Amino acid sequence: MIEVELEGLTGRFLRICELISKLAYANLLWILFTLLGLGIFGFMPATVALFTVTRKWVMGDRDIPVFKTFWTTYRQEFFKSTFFGVVLFAIGYIIYIDLAFSPTGGLFTLLRAALFICGVMYVVLLLYIFPIYVHYDWNKRLYIKYALLIGISHPHYTFVLLAGIAALYYLCISIPGIIPFFSVSLLSYMMMWFVYKVIQKMELAQSIGKDKEVEAQSVEVVEA
Repeated sequence: MIEVELEGLTGRFLRICELISKLAYANLLWILFTLLGLGIFGFMPATVALFTVTRKWVMGDRDIPVFKTFWTTYRQEFFKSTFFGVVLFAIGYIIYIDLAFSPTGGLFTLLRAALFICGVMYVVLLLYIFPIYVHYDWNKRLYIKYALLIGISHPHYTFVLLAGIAALYYLCISIPGIIPFFSVSLLSYMMMWFVYKVIQKMELAQSIGKDKEVEAQSVEVVEA
Protein backbone atom coordinates (compact mmCIF):
# COMPACT_ATOMS: atom_id res chain seq x y z
CA MET A 1 0.00 0.00 0.00
CA ILE A 2 2.82 2.39 0.93
CA GLU A 3 4.64 1.55 -2.31
CA VAL A 4 1.59 2.36 -4.40
CA GLU A 5 1.17 5.74 -2.67
CA LEU A 6 4.84 6.59 -3.20
CA GLU A 7 4.55 5.54 -6.82
CA GLY A 8 1.49 7.77 -7.20
CA LEU A 9 3.25 10.73 -5.62
CA THR A 10 6.32 10.12 -7.74
CA GLY A 11 4.24 9.91 -10.89
CA ARG A 12 2.43 13.12 -10.06
CA PHE A 13 5.73 14.86 -9.31
CA LEU A 14 7.19 13.71 -12.62
CA ARG A 15 4.10 14.94 -14.50
CA ILE A 16 4.41 18.34 -12.83
CA CYS A 17 8.11 18.52 -13.73
CA GLU A 18 7.28 17.56 -17.31
CA LEU A 19 4.63 20.26 -17.52
CA ILE A 20 7.04 22.85 -16.12
CA SER A 21 9.67 21.96 -18.72
CA LYS A 22 7.08 22.10 -21.51
CA LEU A 23 5.83 25.49 -20.32
CA ALA A 24 9.40 26.81 -20.42
CA TYR A 25 9.88 25.39 -23.93
CA ALA A 26 6.57 26.85 -25.14
CA ASN A 27 7.47 30.25 -23.67
CA LEU A 28 10.77 30.26 -25.56
CA LEU A 29 8.94 29.28 -28.75
CA TRP A 30 6.52 32.18 -28.24
CA ILE A 31 9.40 34.64 -27.90
CA LEU A 32 11.20 33.17 -30.93
CA PHE A 33 8.16 33.23 -33.23
CA THR A 34 7.09 36.67 -32.05
CA LEU A 35 10.54 37.96 -33.01
CA LEU A 36 10.34 35.99 -36.25
CA GLY A 37 7.33 38.10 -37.18
CA LEU A 38 9.22 41.29 -36.21
CA GLY A 39 7.22 41.60 -33.01
CA ILE A 40 4.21 43.44 -34.37
CA PHE A 41 3.32 40.83 -36.99
CA GLY A 42 4.44 37.84 -34.96
CA PHE A 43 2.65 38.58 -31.69
CA MET A 44 -0.85 37.40 -32.61
CA PRO A 45 0.02 34.19 -34.54
CA ALA A 46 2.55 33.24 -31.85
CA THR A 47 -0.02 33.86 -29.13
CA VAL A 48 -2.69 31.84 -30.94
CA ALA A 49 -0.18 29.03 -31.45
CA LEU A 50 0.71 29.10 -27.75
CA PHE A 51 -2.95 28.92 -26.71
CA THR A 52 -3.47 26.06 -29.17
CA VAL A 53 -0.71 24.10 -27.45
CA THR A 54 -1.90 24.87 -23.90
CA ARG A 55 -5.47 23.98 -24.89
CA LYS A 56 -4.28 20.49 -25.81
CA TRP A 57 -2.52 20.18 -22.46
CA VAL A 58 -5.55 21.39 -20.51
CA MET A 59 -7.75 18.89 -22.34
CA GLY A 60 -5.40 16.08 -21.30
CA ASP A 61 -3.36 15.62 -24.48
CA ARG A 62 0.11 16.06 -22.96
CA ASP A 63 1.98 14.10 -25.66
CA ILE A 64 1.42 16.42 -28.63
CA PRO A 65 4.50 17.44 -30.66
CA VAL A 66 4.91 20.96 -29.28
CA PHE A 67 7.09 22.45 -32.01
CA LYS A 68 5.09 20.92 -34.86
CA THR A 69 1.77 22.08 -33.36
CA PHE A 70 3.18 25.55 -32.68
CA TRP A 71 4.69 25.97 -36.14
CA THR A 72 1.66 24.60 -38.01
CA THR A 73 -0.74 26.89 -36.12
CA TYR A 74 1.61 29.87 -36.55
CA ARG A 75 1.65 29.44 -40.34
CA GLN A 76 -2.07 28.78 -40.66
CA GLU A 77 -3.13 31.66 -38.42
CA PHE A 78 -0.55 34.26 -39.45
CA PHE A 79 -2.75 36.53 -41.57
CA LYS A 80 -6.11 35.71 -39.97
CA SER A 81 -4.94 36.24 -36.40
CA THR A 82 -2.91 39.35 -37.31
CA PHE A 83 -5.99 40.99 -38.81
CA PHE A 84 -8.03 39.98 -35.76
CA GLY A 85 -5.32 41.46 -33.55
CA VAL A 86 -5.55 44.76 -35.41
CA VAL A 87 -9.30 44.81 -34.71
CA LEU A 88 -8.75 44.15 -31.00
CA PHE A 89 -6.01 46.78 -30.81
CA ALA A 90 -8.21 49.35 -32.56
CA ILE A 91 -11.05 48.75 -30.09
CA GLY A 92 -8.73 49.11 -27.11
CA TYR A 93 -6.99 52.18 -28.55
CA ILE A 94 -10.29 53.97 -29.17
CA ILE A 95 -11.45 53.30 -25.61
CA TYR A 96 -8.10 54.48 -24.21
CA ILE A 97 -8.06 57.70 -26.26
CA ASP A 98 -11.65 58.52 -25.32
CA LEU A 99 -10.92 57.94 -21.62
CA ALA A 100 -7.67 59.91 -21.69
CA PHE A 101 -8.91 62.98 -23.54
CA SER A 102 -12.64 63.22 -22.84
CA PRO A 103 -13.57 66.33 -20.78
CA THR A 104 -14.72 66.07 -17.18
CA GLY A 105 -17.69 67.56 -15.38
CA GLY A 106 -21.38 67.78 -16.17
CA LEU A 107 -22.72 65.30 -18.68
CA PHE A 108 -19.17 64.31 -19.56
CA THR A 109 -19.02 62.49 -16.21
CA LEU A 110 -21.69 60.12 -17.48
CA LEU A 111 -19.75 59.73 -20.71
CA ARG A 112 -16.57 58.86 -18.81
CA ALA A 113 -18.50 56.38 -16.67
CA ALA A 114 -19.80 54.71 -19.83
CA LEU A 115 -16.29 54.64 -21.28
CA PHE A 116 -14.97 53.12 -18.05
CA ILE A 117 -17.58 50.36 -18.30
CA CYS A 118 -16.47 49.80 -21.90
CA GLY A 119 -12.90 49.54 -20.64
CA VAL A 120 -13.88 46.90 -18.08
CA MET A 121 -15.73 44.95 -20.75
CA TYR A 122 -12.64 45.18 -22.98
CA VAL A 123 -10.52 43.64 -20.21
CA VAL A 124 -13.06 40.81 -19.88
CA LEU A 125 -12.91 40.38 -23.65
CA LEU A 126 -9.12 39.98 -23.55
CA LEU A 127 -9.38 37.38 -20.78
CA TYR A 128 -11.64 35.09 -22.79
CA ILE A 129 -10.99 35.85 -26.45
CA PHE A 130 -7.87 33.72 -27.02
CA PRO A 131 -9.11 30.52 -25.33
CA ILE A 132 -12.41 30.80 -27.21
CA TYR A 133 -10.61 31.62 -30.47
CA VAL A 134 -8.57 28.40 -30.37
CA HIS A 135 -11.45 26.26 -29.08
CA TYR A 136 -14.11 27.16 -31.64
CA ASP A 137 -14.13 27.78 -35.38
CA TRP A 138 -16.47 30.76 -35.63
CA ASN A 139 -16.94 34.06 -37.40
CA LYS A 140 -14.76 36.85 -35.92
CA ARG A 141 -17.76 38.78 -34.60
CA LEU A 142 -18.97 35.73 -32.71
CA TYR A 143 -15.66 35.44 -30.86
CA ILE A 144 -16.04 38.96 -29.49
CA LYS A 145 -19.74 38.52 -28.71
CA TYR A 146 -19.41 35.23 -26.85
CA ALA A 147 -16.17 36.16 -25.08
CA LEU A 148 -18.04 39.07 -23.52
CA LEU A 149 -21.16 37.03 -22.78
CA ILE A 150 -19.24 34.18 -21.16
CA GLY A 151 -17.00 36.50 -19.14
CA ILE A 152 -19.83 38.68 -17.86
CA SER A 153 -22.15 35.75 -17.11
CA HIS A 154 -19.46 34.01 -15.02
CA PRO A 155 -18.09 36.87 -12.87
CA HIS A 156 -16.68 34.55 -10.17
CA TYR A 157 -14.44 32.81 -12.73
CA THR A 158 -13.45 36.19 -14.14
CA PHE A 159 -12.48 37.58 -10.72
CA VAL A 160 -10.48 34.47 -9.81
CA LEU A 161 -8.73 34.61 -13.18
CA LEU A 162 -7.85 38.28 -12.62
CA ALA A 163 -6.50 37.41 -9.18
CA GLY A 164 -4.39 34.66 -10.72
CA ILE A 165 -3.01 37.05 -13.33
CA ALA A 166 -2.18 39.58 -10.60
CA ALA A 167 -0.37 36.85 -8.62
CA LEU A 168 1.59 35.84 -11.73
CA TYR A 169 2.52 39.48 -12.37
CA TYR A 170 3.75 39.84 -8.78
CA LEU A 171 5.76 36.61 -9.14
CA CYS A 172 7.38 37.85 -12.36
CA ILE A 173 8.40 41.22 -10.94
CA SER A 174 9.65 39.50 -7.78
CA ILE A 175 11.68 36.91 -9.71
CA PRO A 176 12.49 38.50 -13.12
CA GLY A 177 14.57 35.48 -14.10
CA ILE A 178 11.45 33.41 -14.77
CA ILE A 179 10.06 35.88 -17.34
CA PRO A 180 11.79 34.32 -20.40
CA PHE A 181 10.64 30.85 -19.37
CA PHE A 182 7.22 31.00 -17.73
CA SER A 183 5.59 34.44 -18.06
CA VAL A 184 3.46 34.11 -21.19
CA SER A 185 3.16 30.31 -21.27
CA LEU A 186 1.99 30.12 -17.65
CA LEU A 187 -0.44 32.97 -18.29
CA SER A 188 -1.78 31.13 -21.34
CA TYR A 189 -2.14 27.86 -19.44
CA MET A 190 -3.93 29.56 -16.56
CA MET A 191 -6.34 31.43 -18.84
CA MET A 192 -7.02 28.34 -20.92
CA TRP A 193 -7.64 26.22 -17.81
CA PHE A 194 -10.17 28.64 -16.33
CA VAL A 195 -12.00 29.33 -19.59
CA TYR A 196 -12.12 25.64 -20.48
CA LYS A 197 -13.78 24.95 -17.13
CA VAL A 198 -16.41 27.58 -17.98
CA ILE A 199 -16.89 26.08 -21.45
CA GLN A 200 -17.31 22.59 -19.97
CA LYS A 201 -19.86 23.92 -17.50
CA MET A 202 -21.84 25.63 -20.26
CA GLU A 203 -21.72 22.61 -22.58
CA LEU A 204 -22.87 20.35 -19.72
CA ALA A 205 -25.79 22.68 -18.95
CA GLN A 206 -26.67 22.80 -22.64
CA SER A 207 -26.53 19.00 -22.87
CA ILE A 208 -28.77 18.62 -19.80
CA GLY A 209 -31.20 21.14 -21.27
CA LYS A 210 -31.40 19.20 -24.52
CA ASP A 211 -31.94 15.94 -22.65
CA LYS A 212 -34.79 17.50 -20.67
CA GLU A 213 -36.30 18.88 -23.86
CA VAL A 214 -36.17 15.47 -25.54
CA GLU A 215 -37.64 13.84 -22.42
CA ALA A 216 -40.48 16.39 -22.33
CA GLN A 217 -41.23 15.78 -26.01
CA SER A 218 -41.26 12.02 -25.39
CA VAL A 219 -43.76 12.46 -22.55
CA GLU A 220 -46.00 14.56 -24.78
CA VAL A 221 -45.93 11.90 -27.50
CA VAL A 222 -46.82 9.16 -24.97
CA GLU A 223 -49.68 11.19 -23.53
CA ALA A 224 -51.01 11.92 -27.00
